[in-house]
Amino acid sequence: MIDLRSQNLTLTGALPRDRPTTARPHRLYVATTNHCNRACPWCSTCSSPRGQTWLSTQDYAASFPAQGPFEVQLEGGEPTIHPQFPELVRLAQTHPRCVRLVLVTNGVVLPREPKTLRAWLLELGAPLTIKLSINHHLLAQDPGLLALAALLRDELAALGRDRELVLNVRLRPDAPGQDAWVREAVAKAGLLELANVFHLQAYGFASERAGWDTPFVVGTNFTLVNPDGRTHGPDLVGRSEAMRVLP
Repeated sequence: MIDLRSQNLTLTGALPRDRPTTARPHRLYVATTNHCNRACPWCSTCSSPRGQTWLSTQDYAASFPAQGPFEVQLEGGEPTIHPQFPELVRLAQTHPRCVRLVLVTNGVVLPREPKTLRAWLLELGAPLTIKLSINHHLLAQDPGLLALAALLRDELAALGRDRELVLNVRLRPDAPGQDAWVREAVAKAGLLELANVFHLQAYGFASERAGWDTPFVVGTNFTLVNPDGRTHGPDLVGRSEAMRVLP
């Protein structure tokens, strides 16, 4: 059963950026792969460097709604390492009814020199939302991650044309003292106003975590697509468990 609730505030007391609204078109949340170049132990899509499943461009295109405007959110695993990532972007860009591309990434392979990053962002087109993942695990492995976030903010603002950055900041609910530095680092970098700060939830690799809240959805105007091409409606847990058994 899907746990459907009203929108909650982030841990900063603000409404989430890029939140579902009644005006937002149908969104496809496309897990392009279960392979990731990081190994967050709580991954909600059960992805890691061991994953070997990659969404085909045929299954991807077949997942687009038959009618009406829609948005495509490329996620994973890590979508930017998909061998056909440019083609996944192009298929969304050129579809006459796709009105926005959203990219969820850990930033590992993104260019970190301003001119090169700007060229890379231009390839993604517009309207565009970049959602950069931030947590203690990623920051420990990539000390330059917040500098990348600041550079993304600046380059997206310079390019304009409805391009935005959202930071998906996730904290462990059972380690408030240990994870306080993550939020503080985001604030010190001047990025807190761009951040959706939430506690991690008990699904995916974290499904057995005691004391973690179970996930819920806000609205059902979206479809979850897995790397094997199967769709799971708005069922976050069902989608996650299906990801768990993929090779």
